[in-house]
Amino acid sequence: MVKMAMAMAVLVWWACLAAQAAPLRLPAGKGPVAQGGSVTASAQGALIRYRGWLLAVDGAVSEERPDVVLTSAVAGHAPQLQTGSTQHSLPLWSAFELVKGSARLRITALPGPEAPALLLDFGEADYRIVIPAATIARQAYPLLAQRFPGADLALLLQDGRRVMLPLGSGRAQVFGEEQAVPYRFTKVKR
Repeated sequence: MVKMAMAMAVLVWWACLAAQAAPLRLPAGKGPVAQGGSVTASAQGALIRYRGWLLAVDGAVSEERPDVVLTSAVAGHAPQLQTGSTQHSLPLWSAFELVKGSARLRITALPGPEAPALLLDFGEADYRIVIPAATIARQAYPLLAQRFPGADLALLLQDGRRVMLPLGSGRAQVFGEEQAVPYRFTKVKR
């Protein structure tokens, strides 16, 4: 009985790895891909545009149909990822890889201070955005670069809305409610 349970656990583990190994392929856009990216905060969520991707985070609404809809973890539930009509749960340490044309995007659920955080990785030696699910105290902002090494931008929840914090610059300049235009960024050379 123990051997059978162990074999079943190994089979489930292998199936999870196999599902994570094969990237989900989305149709490539028809227009040229912009060189830079932008993050626009809206209500509780944000819209992220980069390398042909459009991602809607935590209920942000776009005039165009987003490629990916992300929902942060809430009350013991794992973060959610939706592509088209298909929804995926992202338990801790799981990664989901997507490909659109020649652009890759890996979304990983990481442990956060109180709830899981999402790490958006747009490819090797490229831009990374971390999205903690829980509010983080302002005095802890300087520690985010240590907690999430390699992340270039944090989309933080502050006073019920998403604000942007560039990481790794040595100073904690927060863009949020006072910022009426999108935060613009370009590929980071590592």
